[in-house]
Amino acid sequence: MIITGHRGALGTEPENTLRSFRRAVVDGCDEIELDLRVTADGELVIMHDATVDRTTSGSGEVAAMSYDEVRSLDAGLGEVVPTWAETVAEIGVRFQAEVKAVDAIPLLVESLQADPSLAARTMVTSFHPEILLAVRRALPTASTGRIFGRTPAISDVLMLTKEAEAGAALCGIAGLTADGVAELQATGLEVTAWPVPDQDTLVRAAALAVNGITTDNPHLLHRVG
Repeated sequence: MIITGHRGALGTEPENTLRSFRRAVVDGCDEIELDLRVTADGELVIMHDATVDRTTSGSGEVAAMSYDEVRSLDAGLGEVVPTWAETVAEIGVRFQAEVKAVDAIPLLVESLQADPSLAARTMVTSFHPEILLAVRRALPTASTGRIFGRTPAISDVLMLTKEAEAGAALCGIAGLTADGVAELQATGLEVTAWPVPDQDTLVRAAALAVNGITTDNPHLLHRVG
């Protein structure tokens, strides 16, 4: 079962920073989940929100700021907002790259086309089917996953994931059953459960036989089985 660090090690470090990603790897994560946006001058950066207000010392929309302006901000404990390029160069594990802005698609696809080894360790994710379909059209071999905040009926998960031509369903654990997971996997889909904040929830996820879990707190988890 793959353990994915949500924005790195969100529970202990400033989210979506290199410090957070390094900590997640040290804490045993196989994969890092991160979020992609684009600055006004076309730099692909790691940021969850549309604005920098919540997670940095500054304010304003990422899309309206230059890379230098974003880079000058304190992203927590002296960290800066990292770029996609420097993140993948430094962090050697797999990535779940959630596309938060449509203009990130061509930049992300270009990076994956230029580096097959990076493409092999990257799954592009989104809540939005149009984003995943755009990635699929630009890069037919891309690994993609559709995110569900609240897991609907399994038949709907299957329909909506296939609609997006995705190979994985990233599902809220509250709505999952072992039978439902098995049904999705029988169609060839991988299933990730989230959030998994503690060891008890990890044990539950293992009983569901999901392919992977996403956690804010990798430091609290110990592998099951």
